[in-house]
Formats: sequence, structure tokens, C-alpha cells
Amino acid sequence: MNRTKIICTVGPSVDSDKKIAELVRSGMSVARINCSHGDLQSRLRHLKRIRKIEKRLKQSIGIMLDLQGPKLRVGDLPNPYILNAKETWQLAYDKGPDEKQNIIPIPFQGLPKAVVVGQKIYMDDGLIQTEVIRKEGQSVWVRVVYGGVLESRKGINIPHYRGKLPILRKKDRIDLAWGLRHKVDFIALSFVRKPQDIRDLKKVIAQSKTRSLPLVIAKIEKPEAVEQMEGIIEESDGILIARGDLGIELPSERVPVVQKQLIESCRVRKKPVIVATQMLDSMRSSPVPTRAEASDVASAIYAGVDAALLTGETSSGKYPVEACAMMQKIILEVEQHMIQKTFRKTPADFGVTTLEEAFMFNAMQTADDIGARAIVLSTRQGTLTKVISKMHPKQPIFSLAATPTAYRQLNLYWGVFPINMTHGKADRRIVAGLSILKKKGTVQKGDRLIFLYREHLRGHRNITLNLKIVTVE
Repeated sequence: MNRTKIICTVGPSVDSDKKIAELVRSGMSVARINCSHGDLQSRLRHLKRIRKIEKRLKQSIGIMLDLQGPKLRVGDLPNPYILNAKETWQLAYDKGPDEKQNIIPIPFQGLPKAVVVGQKIYMDDGLIQTEVIRKEGQSVWVRVVYGGVLESRKGINIPHYRGKLPILRKKDRIDLAWGLRHKVDFIALSFVRKPQDIRDLKKVIAQSKTRSLPLVIAKIEKPEAVEQMEGIIEESDGILIARGDLGIELPSERVPVVQKQLIESCRVRKKPVIVATQMLDSMRSSPVPTRAEASDVASAIYAGVDAALLTGETSSGKYPVEACAMMQKIILEVEQHMIQKTFRKTPADFGVTTLEEAFMFNAMQTADDIGARAIVLSTRQGTLTKVISKMHPKQPIFSLAATPTAYRQLNLYWGVFPINMTHGKADRRIVAGLSILKKKGTVQKGDRLIFLYREHLRGHRNITLNLKIVTVE
């Protein structure tokens, strides 16, 4: 079982029950629906299919809705355009696509005011580079520096542009309302610039009065977000390092350093961190990744990320299932090496600051001392599970989730394997959970397990955190 979780973006390449089921069997824990592409009808089709496969396989699958946010994008093209070096193209707000006239529609009226002659404009995560040569009316003419194939809705980056586009535009609010109505598990907010952006989104979610509160994931892809990373991490429920846009806005050599800083900050604050963009990008057209890509994935796992995100590899690539399976193979290989090389650590290594966190740390150490097979937690919202997950114990963490929301959301956390357990008091849940683990063949006779759970003291308002050592009979 892979401890580092795999998030797969759904799209045309996996638009069938068979493909989604194959992704789950290949290691997918969370499915990402990208609001920058497709329409509400296609998203609903993906969502219903995921829930259907979830029931069929009896395995929870988290769903992440990724809002487009204030991202500049190319308009809809009738077919992919080939942009060759030295060609001149018109980026037009008030015109439709015209490949013969070299016209690319841009649904951003303020583009001419946002750039100056000589400035670089990047497309498709920087794979295509152009330079502004002229502005007129609502159009900008650019000369292609580095060409490539441009598809509909691909992103546009103007380095150092700090426009005042609202974090939630009309389209985002429509997509958000749709996601809340269909009880998605995570909302990813694109192009976060400051902590207030997260607070604004959570306020909108609270006003919706939804009973199933999604976790809010902040996407770090702007220099402003890097400057305020501590506050953003504090306000969010987790972060996603979007290295594509970040690598355009910042010098490429800074991206690995920023990634390491973000991972460390999330570890101390007990927040999950996802790394994304070009993880196995060559597998969009090849059945095997490059050695550099495999090393990149391994480095992220060694650094301590909770999850890795596949984007075009699974949504539109030729080998979506193979990409997910390859990601799982790399994860399993690295994690086996990590477990063998794990050394005793101190509470300070995990930012332990409370008595409860200290108790959890000691429980993890006890699990090592007695050679426990697993750590099992009984939790309602997943709070205990999230804390011990960031400590990266050697043992797998089985969380007896008391709510359907927690059952799916815990799929994002490192080393956590949620079990649907929506009934009974702590002792009964322990017995029932043990029974499920035995049926699955996860534990065997003679195995020792560490059970952690909260319990109300009789006649008191206080709640105790308890630990039990159980030997499987």
C-alpha cells in the first residue's frame, strides 16, 4: 500500500467506468476535477462515475474540485494550433480564432494594458514563449521565441503581472456552488495571493450552509503567495505546489528551494502538502517516464509530501493508467527504502507543541518498541489521524472514520487508510474495526496493534485520549 497518495486528474482519457476503476486499482486515492476545462455536464458525469466506482470497489475516493481562479487562459480553439519560432500571432480579445490569420482569442480585455512592448508572454506552463512587438486596440501582437502546440484553454503567464482580478470570479462562484451541492471533498483555490483569499473562500462556503464542509487547498503559484506562505498555510487546510506557473513567475532555480520550504512549513503546522506539474509529463505520449521524472517523484517523496498530482498524464494523455501505476511503483520503492532507513526522531522534529501531540508521538514510539503491525484510530473529524500522519510512523495508519466526509477526506493524508465506521462507541468500534482488518487480511493472528481513541469520562465533561495495545487472536 502506497503511503504517499496519488491524485489523478480526470478527463477525456479516463471517461469510462473501466478507466476510473483501473486508476483506483493502480493507486489513485483522490480524483481531481479541473474547472478550467470541460463544462458542468462533463463534470457531473465524472463525479457520478467516481461515486459509482467507489461503491462497486468498496473503497473511498476523495473528489477535489479545482477552481480556475484569476488565471489568464487561451480561448477555445477549433483544433490545436502549431506556433513556430519567429512567427507573428495576434492575441485578440474581440475576435474569434483564425488559424489562417494567426489569431488566438484571449478572454481578457485588459491584456494590452497588462503588457509593454518587449515583454515576454508564456503559454502552456511556459512551453511556448512569445515576445510583445505591438499593441493596438484590444489586441497584442507577439513574435514566437520558442514554439510548440497550443491547445484550447491553456494557461497564459505574464511574469510579475499583479493585476487586481478577484480571487473568485463569476465562473468560480458557479463552479463552487455546483461542487458544494454535490458534496465534493476538497476545493482547490488557484492563484492564491494572500491569507485573506482563503478566508474569503471559507466565508462563501460557510454561507452556503452545506453540511459536508470541504477542505480548502491553497494552490501556491504566485510570488505573492510565496512571500506570505506562512499565513496562507495557517488559514488553509492544505497546500498544492503548482510548479508550472510558479516556475514561470520565479526563476526556475528557486522552485526546488521554495518547494522544500513549503513542505517543511506544512510539516510543522500538520497540514498536508501536494506537489504537482510535470511529475511524469513524458507519459502523456510515452508508456514509460524519463529517468529524470522518476527521480523528481522520488525526491518529492523523500522530502515528505503527502500526495503527488498527475494532471495531463491522466486527463488527456495516451497512457493514463500506466502513468498512475508507474507513480505507485516509484512511491512503493522509495517508501520501502525510507522505512528501512528510518531513525529514531524527537518531538521537536515534528513540531510537537501540545500535550495531545506529545501523546501521539509517544504512541508512535510505542508502536516501534513493541513491533506493532499498525496504528488504528477512532476519529470523527480525523483530527488525531491528521496529527500522527505528519509524524510518518513506520506502521500504516487505519482510521475508523465516523462520517462519510472524513471517510473520503482522509484519503489525502500520508500513510492513512480510512475505514468506514459510522456507528458505535469507542470499544465497539475497536472490536468492529479489528474484525474488518482481519477480514481484509491486513492483520493476522499474533499481530500487535496500537489503538488510539478519545473518550468522555463518566460524570465529567473532560475527554481523555486513550491508548490500547491489542494482540490479534
